[in-house]
Amino acid sequence: MERPKRKQIYMSQLDEPVQDWLIELREMTETECMSVLQGKSICAGQDTDHSTKLVHHVKEGIDSIKNESNAISQDFDRLFRSVEAGEWRHLGRHGIQVTCHIRSLIQVCNQCVPEPPVYILEQQDMVMGECAKLAQQVDSFTRGGTLPAKVPLTNQLTFLGQSFSRLVDSIIGYLVQRLVDTLDEASAPSAVHSAISNVISLGLEGEHMCYVLAREGGVRALLDICRTDSLGFAHAQALRALATVCCVPESIMELEKESGLELLNDVLCDTKTSEGVQGEAAGVVAQITSPSLEHNQHLSGFVDNNLQDLLKALLVLCQKTSSHEVFLLAAAAVANVTFIDTLACEILHQRQAPRHLIRHCSMSKASSLFAKDQIATVLANMAAVNTCQSGIAENSGIELLVQFLHERPSSYRNPAEIAACERVQQKAAIALTRLCREERYARSIVKLNGVPRLVQLCRFVNERNNSDAVLVACLASLRKICTTVEDHKMSAQDYQQLIQPRLMDSFLMCSHSDENFV
Repeated sequence: MERPKRKQIYMSQLDEPVQDWLIELREMTETECMSVLQGKSICAGQDTDHSTKLVHHVKEGIDSIKNESNAISQDFDRLFRSVEAGEWRHLGRHGIQVTCHIRSLIQVCNQCVPEPPVYILEQQDMVMGECAKLAQQVDSFTRGGTLPAKVPLTNQLTFLGQSFSRLVDSIIGYLVQRLVDTLDEASAPSAVHSAISNVISLGLEGEHMCYVLAREGGVRALLDICRTDSLGFAHAQALRALATVCCVPESIMELEKESGLELLNDVLCDTKTSEGVQGEAAGVVAQITSPSLEHNQHLSGFVDNNLQDLLKALLVLCQKTSSHEVFLLAAAAVANVTFIDTLACEILHQRQAPRHLIRHCSMSKASSLFAKDQIATVLANMAAVNTCQSGIAENSGIELLVQFLHERPSSYRNPAEIAACERVQQKAAIALTRLCREERYARSIVKLNGVPRLVQLCRFVNERNNSDAVLVACLASLRKICTTVEDHKMSAQDYQQLIQPRLMDSFLMCSHSDENFV
């Protein structure tokens, strides 16, 4: 009962206006604060919902426009064929189809972009003008007019086709730009994830879409996400999107321009970064250094400046991970870098990479053919450098390569696995051929019964899935062994058919064999 009494004494000591204010305060609810707090959560939720809907609308719009443009391209193809063949009776029908579909496309565009910018409106007007010319010419012909001249009509159709392509490219570019704007502005996890997911989806549609994404700032926006600490939840997904988009030279050039290569190196070398994020960064390195991309030769400067740290980080990632996917991405990045710079092989030798990679082959994370393909690539490229051969041989690398020769495509049903099996066989044979420059290594291959398996791969097409690349590699390996050691343990018939003739003759005999001459 003391507390009210003490409060009364306190209140009596205050001026009357202050007393009145304190009394009123007890009864008041801080409605302003409540409104602000409630309003903030509602607005945040509305912003997130708006961003997610916008991303969905953009993706739907792009899909609709691409579907319409594909149908129009088919109409153009039929119309061009009719004109080229002089089949004028089909001109009216095909011409009407083209003009009607283009008008339909413009309606779809206006639905997707209700307030298009001026440059799109100008493109639409140009296309509609060309459609009107075509419709007028078709109408004149169908009413019994003279036959149109083939060359002018072809030129007119070509110009219409070019105008149509520019219009489609402009609209898709505009929609992609809106998607990139969402990447720049969104902060809520659901909105960011949705935007990146759609970038990945678009990138998987083909190289042209990857080019458009790069042109409209997609690579820059994804890198900005990777550099923003508050968006750490999206770093792995953003890196995966970069790996998807960076399959064309324009994307890789954007990555270089925006200092993305340095970012990748920092992510891989930072021990505080999670393994999942580092795995995705390794995936980007593997993508941009892929031997199938011409532009990767321009990365030599980056590789020269960061090679030591980059390879060290990738090897550490290979060693510490238990994930098959992360190991595969890191191993692929290592393998691809060895194609760009032979110095990489010497660094890998210094860091005892063969010992670690060969040991990993007995673990589940490297048990797939795809992982073996990358390991075989590293060993084959290192075997080409004389100073690196000892690191392979001393760590049971020859045994592993002979084991790789025994992989059989017939054991697999998945086309991707069958193709990987062929690559493993081919690269193992190439690595063995390069090691055979040293007699002691050639003798090891003979001792491990590698010669009979090489002969099998040459003679039996099913053993190599009829792969000519595997056949050439195995023939070359057998010939190198026979020139290096005398006791090669080949039968007289095998030697006569696989070694003595010219390489091309042996190749033709084995590739066209009925397998009944053995």
